[in-house]
Amino acid sequence: MKKILCFVVFVFLFTSGETMGRRPVQTYCNPINIDYDFGPGVCRHAADPVVVLFKDKYYLFTTWDFDGYRVSDDLLIWERVYFPEEIRKIAFTAGGKIYTAPAVAADSNYVYFIDYNHTNLDAGTPVIRSSDPASGKWEVCGRFYGRAADPCLLFDNGKVYVYQGLGANNLTSVFELDPKTFEKIEGSELQLRPSFKHVDELPGGYNLTEKGFNAELDAAGFEGKCQGVPCPEGPWVTRHNGKYYLQYATPGTISLWYSDVVMEGDSPTGPFTEMPYNPVSMKVGGFISSAGHSCIFQDRYGNWWKATTMWIGIHNPFERRIGLFPVTFDEQGRMRTHTVMGDYPMPMPRERFSPESIPTVGWQMLSYRKPVRSSSSLPEHTPELAVDEDIRSWWAASTGNSGEWLEVDLDDKKEIRAIQVNFAEQNIDSKSGRESDYHAYKIYSSNDGEQWKLLVDKSQNRTAVPHDYIVLERPCKSRYLKIENVHTPKNGNFALSGFRVFGRSDQKLCNAPTGVEVSRSKTDARFATVVWDSIPDADGYLIHFGYQPDFLNQTIQVKAGLPCRLTLHTLRRDQDYYYRVDAYNEAGVTEGTVVSQE
Repeated sequence: MKKILCFVVFVFLFTSGETMGRRPVQTYCNPINIDYDFGPGVCRHAADPVVVLFKDKYYLFTTWDFDGYRVSDDLLIWERVYFPEEIRKIAFTAGGKIYTAPAVAADSNYVYFIDYNHTNLDAGTPVIRSSDPASGKWEVCGRFYGRAADPCLLFDNGKVYVYQGLGANNLTSVFELDPKTFEKIEGSELQLRPSFKHVDELPGGYNLTEKGFNAELDAAGFEGKCQGVPCPEGPWVTRHNGKYYLQYATPGTISLWYSDVVMEGDSPTGPFTEMPYNPVSMKVGGFISSAGHSCIFQDRYGNWWKATTMWIGIHNPFERRIGLFPVTFDEQGRMRTHTVMGDYPMPMPRERFSPESIPTVGWQMLSYRKPVRSSSSLPEHTPELAVDEDIRSWWAASTGNSGEWLEVDLDDKKEIRAIQVNFAEQNIDSKSGRESDYHAYKIYSSNDGEQWKLLVDKSQNRTAVPHDYIVLERPCKSRYLKIENVHTPKNGNFALSGFRVFGRSDQKLCNAPTGVEVSRSKTDARFATVVWDSIPDADGYLIHFGYQPDFLNQTIQVKAGLPCRLTLHTLRRDQDYYYRVDAYNEAGVTEGTVVSQE
């Protein structure tokens, strides 16, 4: 097994809000820092995650990553485990090389695995299992015949269910398997969602899909132009307090708006009703966006989590990453995925947290749009792109030589707590072997930009850390940071999509936004436009909205420098909404006032 250091180190925190009870907090930062493998378009990628807790260990399975999976004791440090070759040849549909959108579930004795299957239907879909997945030992335990696109596997009260569905013409459905043979029980298949033949029949705008729209934060100009039939996919079922929550992803994976919709029912086969607070999982704006095609699981303390797909889509439309977000259920049973500023440092609890109060760390972004210099740069990948809070743009040095560097001026001495280094792929040699796939670098700090002190030494690292997250053992008070290349993977240029610095500054909180007005479209109620007054010292705004004033579960992050006007397209036609605009800067978030639409 190959050991991967994933997105966190131990840190002892001493200030208010940075402990849970008396226990020190560990933190992580999305996207998670696993060594994503390379694929089409010469880029790293993984998607459609499934996490299961089995015998006190966590197992992570992802699409197109590599021919195996990962195991962890704490959701923070992961080790690679490979499927045996003989099992891959039987269970994988891609010639034993990779798998796609797997169904994974566990009972008390085994972890079970089903690959997404749309070929070789005559041969049946294999079901494999392992009583010791940490060892990599698996066996075939049965087959079923029929389609299982984007499958989800559920063990419930002695029965085994497979949920599947991908694309407008392949609606979400469920069928049962014999729990002993895993053969499909004839006559058990049921359709779980209504059939829609045109996008205008859909009650929610979160289904709207149009290729040109997928990378746009603002929906102005797209009203009346989104005619593409949506592509629901990735069903997942969660049982909680006697209710069954059926999720599916929409509008399509190559989008900032990739989200999950939830339906509720009283049995594993429905009927299911779509909820008025949809989408249940959405992450739009900030450093990295999208939160669709997800799984929900409980940790060993009983906390609920969502592992989800996050989108980049530059080198290849399916260039994706994995994110991890807390999930809660309130007293009314409403599911909520906590994605607000979900690419900032977040705590990884080691105890049960309250659904009413998700713990936070309180470290703010210190490097956004700060002055930068570099040793060199390519014409279209200039230094400021390393601090623009956008994973889809990047700075690239003119070479991958040791000694190439990027320097950030934080404007003043700041209390630095953590740094996330997001590496980009520039001029990668796809034929270079795995032995060259590692990042090695150093980070220095300075108070005058001339005298430098070594702060982080990763010069001996020999693993790929594309989203390396470093928590300092002690806070560092500095004005300047410089990252220096030692080794770039696969003979590529030294390149950064985000050199992100987190901590505290002496800046004051900005004022709450004023002049907030909301107008709902008269021709298509799925659209609404929010406007607000600019706040001079704000780094950005959080546009919250929801179907109840106490449940503003949707949020879009708008960075400073963009217009203080945002057209939403994700609303339900039959639902009124409430809105709130917050402002944030290096001191934190200033909450606005809840308003209703005109």
